[in-house]
Amino acid sequence: MNNTQTADGTRLIDLTNQTDTQFWCRVFDVGMDELRRAVHHAGHKVEDVERYLREKQGKAQ
Repeated sequence: MNNTQTADGTRLIDLTNQTDTQFWCRVFDVGMDELRRAVHHAGHKVEDVERYLREKQGKAQ
């Protein structure tokens, strides 16, 4: 995985890096389209994407 981070250590999802994208798809158990939508809505920060996906999953149930 490409360890993309900001200066303060915040982890980011790099959709232009295939290895990074595949890694986060596995971590979040989502497809590439779903990960792209989540990043589009929540931004590139890992914790924001995780929160978005969790909230979305909670609403779907």
